[in-house]
Amino acid sequence: MNRAYWETVAADYDNSVLSVFDHDIAGAVQARIEAAADPSARAADLGCGVGKFTPALARCFGHVEACDLSARGVAETRERCRDLDNVTVRRIDLARTPLPFAPVDLVLCVNVLIMPALDARRRTWRAVANQVDHGGRLVLVVPSVESAHFDRFCDLERDLDDGCTCAEALGRARPGDSGRDLGQGVFRLRGLRTKHYLREELEWLLSAHEFDVDEITKLEFAASPAPAAGADIPGIHATFWDWLVVARRR
Repeated sequence: MNRAYWETVAADYDNSVLSVFDHDIAGAVQARIEAAADPSARAADLGCGVGKFTPALARCFGHVEACDLSARGVAETRERCRDLDNVTVRRIDLARTPLPFAPVDLVLCVNVLIMPALDARRRTWRAVANQVDHGGRLVLVVPSVESAHFDRFCDLERDLDDGCTCAEALGRARPGDSGRDLGQGVFRLRGLRTKHYLREELEWLLSAHEFDVDEITKLEFAASPAPAAGADIPGIHATFWDWLVVARRR
């Protein structure tokens, strides 16, 4: 993982990334956390960022392990949770530390399994899966391939609607996504190569890691971090989504 990049993100978190916590206006992630609440159980916030979801976990579970790659993110999470005595915060690279603490009853993992490198991603998948105790739940959020393709379709249609020819619109398509990257679902977000997932791909991966899927649904965001593609095209709504997954480990 790119430590320097994530330190920069943590330094200006609200302006650097789309915060799922802030843009999940329906409270879908929060609802899944509350549905699994158990004061006698343990939870983990893997890749906690600056700890926006960590207090919610602490209110619902007896103890919470929170970890992140970024030292700044860890510091902000500790500050956010300074009055919570049931939270432990650590700096951990999940791609290099396969089992940093004992498996827990619920793992929250929001846009962590997004590294473009296949080997690092496979290691991190194993780490995340192994942190869920058998019978425990995984609440997972990852970017959607379908959403990324729809976003690019909206860009194309907007250019055509503005009077571009087909050749001109195709010429203005976003550069930088190589055929090799696209073949494994890696698109550029804010210039950073980021892994996206197909629904069927998630179902296969979760089964391979000993999970039964309870739910895969769109986690829709009402406000785009960039000018809304398709906003001026009749019949196309400027929405985009991640996948929200709830799965139980066998």
